[in-house]
Amino acid sequence: MPEEDFFEITIDFEKGTGDPARVFKTMTGLIESTQEIDQHLANSISTKVVTSLVLQDIQAGSIKAKLRTVIEHIPDEAIKSFDAKKLIGHFLFKAKHKIIDWCNENDEIENQNKIIQLDNDIKALAENTGVLQFPSYALIGTNFLLLDINNITKSLNNLVEEDKAILVSPEGTSNYNKNLKITDQIVLELITKETIVSESERILKVKKPDYLGYSKWVFKYSGHLIDVKILHEDWLVKFQKRDFSINPGDSLRVILREEISYGTNNEVVNSKYSIVKVLNIIPMQNYDQGNLFNQ
Repeated sequence: MPEEDFFEITIDFEKGTGDPARVFKTMTGLIESTQEIDQHLANSISTKVVTSLVLQDIQAGSIKAKLRTVIEHIPDEAIKSFDAKKLIGHFLFKAKHKIIDWCNENDEIENQNKIIQLDNDIKALAENTGVLQFPSYALIGTNFLLLDINNITKSLNNLVEEDKAILVSPEGTSNYNKNLKITDQIVLELITKETIVSESERILKVKKPDYLGYSKWVFKYSGHLIDVKILHEDWLVKFQKRDFSINPGDSLRVILREEISYGTNNEVVNSKYSIVKVLNIIPMQNYDQGNLFNQ
């Protein structure tokens, strides 16, 4: 396999300092975020382009992971007169460096304008590398870029001041920026175009009650699990004083507040649930299947 197909993520760490697990946590996080970035970049070319990341080698001293992005599938309508996989690979290298360099130039993200510019810069790279020959190319979108950048910063939060992380590829060297701060809440605020709040009567099946009052309850709702904060304080105090009991499998009839946030493309980017009032408890029904079928 030619060397130009590989890239390396290196973590130079201060020996004898801090939690030793930080280096491995950071490497794992950066590899996972790189996988996500590659796939988001590939999807901008075509939703039919599929990528995967394979580990070729790992070296000690500083921790160095040698990786290769594999283009597993390209769309049938790809232009046959050029080496599509080579063009896509070249684009992925350049775009990864562009994202990491952009992060190095910014210590704070205040609004979407800078992210929109980054998205356009990546499109320019697509044109320069010939990827725009794919007729289905589209901008990645601020939502995905923000989430990718947020994942990078989360990974780097494990490092101490003296540590540093570097991406090296045939396209050059880029330093990861440990100073860029962006929280999940900031990401949500930036990618949310509109939030719709509604309250209605619902029945929720209890999966995990909170007996101590420090965390949210877990319920089954519309076929999936949701985390819910209970705002009905009087009822909650009585429950925690053991005035009545609730077991997993029981259900609550409640007034449920749903706060659904939508992104710029009208996709759901966040769902938040809270119980305004508990109306009553519905115990789980235990049926004797033998008697049921013998009736």
